[in-house]
Amino acid sequence: MTDSPDFAILLAAAYRALVDRLLAEMERAGIHGMRPAYGFVIRALAAESPNVNRLAQLLGVSKQAASKLADEMERAGFLERFPDASDRRQTRLRPSRSGRKVVARALATSAAIEGELRRRLGRRDVEGLRRALLLFVERHGGLEDVLARRARPVW
Repeated sequence: MTDSPDFAILLAAAYRALVDRLLAEMERAGIHGMRPAYGFVIRALAAESPNVNRLAQLLGVSKQAASKLADEMERAGFLERFPDASDRRQTRLRPSRSGRKVVARALATSAAIEGELRRRLGRRDVEGLRRALLLFVERHGGLEDVLARRARPVW
């Protein structure tokens, strides 16, 4: 037995720290009302402008849950609906202006975090961390989401 935390706890703590940092950065940027679940939705919308059925698939939730979340986010000003150009009966979702600000701020924060790690640990260690995480995701599922620049939430 070791005094070091097990790998799963370490990853879970890193994820929590990341979420806290992202939410704090949103507040600092004047983007109020963000919730962790909204980030997953906004990234999914930015990746492909899905309809509610597809959003449900991307999030791993029921159509009703995805619809409720989309309604909530539309009221909060983070997404907007628009008619599908190929089928006017379908409605698609995309980030609103505020939602696009969230994506931009999240990307800038991600780059800042990586930059901080590079300065502290060095390029080589950070590249090794990236390779290790990518290998883990590739072997255990989620590579398609990562390559599409989105992630499935942990509910």
